[in-house]
Amino acid sequence: MRLQLKKLNQTVKLNEERAKQQVLNNYEIKVLSQYAKQLEEHYKKPQDIEFAISGKEVYIVQSRPITTVYSAGTGKEVSGKVLLNGLGASPGVGTGIVKIIKNLDELDKIKKGDILVTEMTNPDMVVSMQKAAAIITDEGGITSHASIVSREMGIACVVGTGNATSVLQEGTYVTVDGSNGKVYEGKGETKEIEVKPIVPTKTKIKVIVDLPDFAERAAKSGAKAVGLVRLEGIIAESGKHPLFFVKNGKINDYIDVIFKGLKRIADHFDEIWIRTSDIRSDEYQHLQGAPQLNEGNPMLGDHGIRFSLKHKEIIEAEITAMKKVAETFPNKKIGIMVPQVISTSEFKQTKEIAIKINIPENVKLGIMVETPAAVQIINDLCEAGIEFISFGTNDLTQYMLAIDRNNTSVQDLYNEANPAVLSALSYVIRRCKKNGVETSICGQAGSREDMVKFLLSEGIDSISVNADAAEKVSKLVAQIEGKPIIEDIGKKEKYEKSILKKEDNKKNEEEMEKPPAVGMEKSILNKDIEEILLQELEKEEPDDKNGENDDALAYMPGNPGNKKDIPPLNDAIPVESGHFDENKKEKEIVLD
Repeated sequence: MRLQLKKLNQTVKLNEERAKQQVLNNYEIKVLSQYAKQLEEHYKKPQDIEFAISGKEVYIVQSRPITTVYSAGTGKEVSGKVLLNGLGASPGVGTGIVKIIKNLDELDKIKKGDILVTEMTNPDMVVSMQKAAAIITDEGGITSHASIVSREMGIACVVGTGNATSVLQEGTYVTVDGSNGKVYEGKGETKEIEVKPIVPTKTKIKVIVDLPDFAERAAKSGAKAVGLVRLEGIIAESGKHPLFFVKNGKINDYIDVIFKGLKRIADHFDEIWIRTSDIRSDEYQHLQGAPQLNEGNPMLGDHGIRFSLKHKEIIEAEITAMKKVAETFPNKKIGIMVPQVISTSEFKQTKEIAIKINIPENVKLGIMVETPAAVQIINDLCEAGIEFISFGTNDLTQYMLAIDRNNTSVQDLYNEANPAVLSALSYVIRRCKKNGVETSICGQAGSREDMVKFLLSEGIDSISVNADAAEKVSKLVAQIEGKPIIEDIGKKEKYEKSILKKEDNKKNEEEMEKPPAVGMEKSILNKDIEEILLQELEKEEPDDKNGENDDALAYMPGNPGNKKDIPPLNDAIPVESGHFDENKKEKEIVLD
């Protein structure tokens, strides 16, 4: 063991005896044990905690749930030699033969039950992905293409491994743990993620469906509505870019492709919200007829509504196909969502096209809120006539934090619960409620427990999640709705001001509130942490030099005993998601 003294720029070698000595003293152990109990009680589950100590100050650096994946039917933990670590992007356990794909010409070698290994997936690979037992990529994050498609298909996926295509050997067996982001050597037991029925809730629980082949699977959740259909899944299955149909005078064929795909999804639900195409150049350049662009930053390039309005034949065809679906199912509701909105003009032009096409009464128009611009101009968009919004938190987080959501090296900074993102969500929900506009979320964040609590406290109307997460989210929502939200989330002042404020309180309504900070019981806040801890230490038996009999040291996760007061976390500790527990009033931010 080596100890680096930065101030003196010296390296001090520790002898074996010193290296094996106990590092933490009783005071530090007591502090950490109290913090551990506080965190477990806050998050309602055992925690894996990282800490740092400076002088007598103890800081919690990170806290995350302890999770263990088991092989189906055995009750045994997945184990073996770990070949790779990455980001667990889609839960479940898949095992099969490695097939490494370095270019699209090699997709034919993927057979049913293989493990698809590639640098990064794209929509051209969807058909082959459906055959795979699991997917492993070198690059990407939890909101990348591979992650999104794998979750819908219900297959295990590990992304961002860095070197899977060079480390793994073609034709060998591996087991992919998609929950914990690990790839094991050898053949293990497969664990498929089951879609379970949702429980009744006041807040609507919707599902996300992109691929018609998986609509029936999603319907097993019992959800009556689809909160997001991305047209790109249907387009990719056709093998042709929308511009192919335009350039070859086959726009009616494009309408037919979209209509048939949407009809298969609509068959299983009472309501579907459909996003008009959002085709990035880096993901769809291999489709037949795709423009061969080399954009410096495709995420910020020519896609979404800006592309569609440059090629109005495309968006007209898509809305016409949605009109046909609405006419085929007159008793079902169809929502048309405009993506990547940055101006009211984009929505107004889309609305004019819809009016020209003469959409029926069971069709309504809304937008995706996924750009900072859409947040800033939400009042103007409401006045322009939007009937609903859905938060695309995957992109909204990316744009607000200036973090590429596909870049593995910055995934530790990608966090939908960042205060800036939460402030945006809160503001938009309040403005929409003021204007009678329905609100929803369809980003990956909708599956996060802390985010669900936050959104319910803000008064969101519905939450859209992947089918395999719907049951769990619905139970959480039902549990929160069964109790006063202000009790569950600790946000009494914010709840009263944001949700129950009077309509004529215009000034407060237009002000933005910062997300809540970590809050503690007032009785504890008024006490000095060291005083409490020293009092506890004085109670130790004289012969208990090592603290072996101490209650705190004997504490185990889930132990209901030893319910003494727990000292507060230091205000400077950046505990993840701690902002969901607020007891303090914070200064409001005006976003208008």
